[in-house]
Amino acid sequence: MSLKTSLIWNLSQDRPFPLELWKHPKIKIQVNQISLKDLEKVQPSPNDINILFLQLTLQEWKSLPPSFRKDFDLHPFVSLIIVSSPDGVDSIQEDVKSNSKYLVLENPLHQRELRLILDRTIQAEFYRSAALDIGNSCLENVGFFEGVFSLAHREYEDSKKENDALKSILQYEEHVKKSQEGINHAMEKVTELKHQELIELHQRVRASEQLDALRERELKHALELQKATEEVLNYSRIEEMNLDKILRAQDRLFEYTEQEIRDLIEENKSLKKKLGLS
Repeated sequence: MSLKTSLIWNLSQDRPFPLELWKHPKIKIQVNQISLKDLEKVQPSPNDINILFLQLTLQEWKSLPPSFRKDFDLHPFVSLIIVSSPDGVDSIQEDVKSNSKYLVLENPLHQRELRLILDRTIQAEFYRSAALDIGNSCLENVGFFEGVFSLAHREYEDSKKENDALKSILQYEEHVKKSQEGINHAMEKVTELKHQELIELHQRVRASEQLDALRERELKHALELQKATEEVLNYSRIEEMNLDKILRAQDRLFEYTEQEIRDLIEENKSLKKKLGLS
């Protein structure tokens, strides 16, 4: 394998790369911090996976030199251009919608989404490089068999063996060429699937965020309902306590009135007795 490093070019005005570097089992991952004023320092290498990560405002995007788009939009060694902007997502998306090499992230930036995008891109480019190595190896072998054909032609001229050797070699060469065409087609398909997968991943993350927001609203509503229910129950208990107090007060009032009546009767009897009326 010729690929050794995945270079992530963090292009921003003093904004750090938002992720901590992680280990890949086959490729070294490296971040190059480049100021927006020093874009000429971005030099993609053909032996590395090059990903541009732009963190900029809408004003900074509009201030990019025309040479930036000219140099990198179709650059053969740049695999993906990711753009993160706090205020210009829609405008930047409109500017680059015709170029599949760009991916404009939603604001605010989600680190989990960015990590998945970078992982998928690095993995796809790794296998693409492997396919290229296989194809180049096949083409190198074609030269070897052409030499075999030349030798066979000299040794078996005007014989049936020459025809058989020629037929076998031509068949092999045709098979190699078809294999290379298949590899090229597979590489194009991998690139197409990579961009489609990134778009679908972006949509799944947004749907997950919407679901989380809905669940948060449902939880808030449930908590409000629980609080209202507790207040109603507390009010009911207070009403019951007040009613019980009223009933006990009435009972005491009735008891007191009864006692008062009995005292009056006794007092009346005593008075009659003293007056000699009984």
